[in-house]
Amino acid sequence: MNVDYAEVSKTYDDYRSYPEDVINRIIEFGKISEGMRILDLGCGTGTVACNLLKLINAEIIGVDISLPMLQVAREKSLEVIYANADNGWLPFADNSFNAIIGAYVIHQINDLPLLFSECYRILCDGVLVLLTSSHKQIEAQHPVIKQFFPRCIDIDKSRFPDIRKIDYLLKSAGFKDNEHEEVMVENIPIDQTYLQKVKNKYVSTYHMLEQKEFQVGVKRLESFIKSRRQSDFRERRGTLICGRK
Repeated sequence: MNVDYAEVSKTYDDYRSYPEDVINRIIEFGKISEGMRILDLGCGTGTVACNLLKLINAEIIGVDISLPMLQVAREKSLEVIYANADNGWLPFADNSFNAIIGAYVIHQINDLPLLFSECYRILCDGVLVLLTSSHKQIEAQHPVIKQFFPRCIDIDKSRFPDIRKIDYLLKSAGFKDNEHEEVMVENIPIDQTYLQKVKNKYVSTYHMLEQKEFQVGVKRLESFIKSRRQSDFRERRGTLICGRK
């Protein structure tokens, strides 16, 4: 089941964000500095780019396949380009950027070897920083999520490439000194606010469930929240991966 990003774009910024410490870690991990020319790969509504610009003075260009998402980014005065980049091709000249960042985007790409080769081509002695989730991190989701939306685990494991595969493909594309580390992406209470996020399918995986299956999970989650005197917390961890040209 495909994700309708025209619909997602209407509420994306209401329910999706990254903690400032994650943005700071992207900067530190990738040694991203003032004055760099940066490509935000799969920029969506420009959430990451806007947060980066609050912390460093840089030129950031966003690229995405969804025109409605890009329209939201443009309304934030971001420079963005539409490109059918899900097959890996990037519409930029050689040696165009000092850094490329991609937060939760590579699982959307059909041809990762081509994408990484393209990233290597358009970088000038720069860095590629990716944020994704390992299969172990996907499996380690809060038991409540596993219980009410169990198929989400298998769906994401089939979509997200294994970290070892990513590392191999980066090396094959020419990247060196590859590193990765775990970061906390989300740690939020499972409460009415969280329920509203889920109802709005704030992560794309929910769009891939059959509607009946999704509604059953929502009702069970709603009952669980009502039965708790104190909120449990949903902890979501990700992996930062860095490769250098």
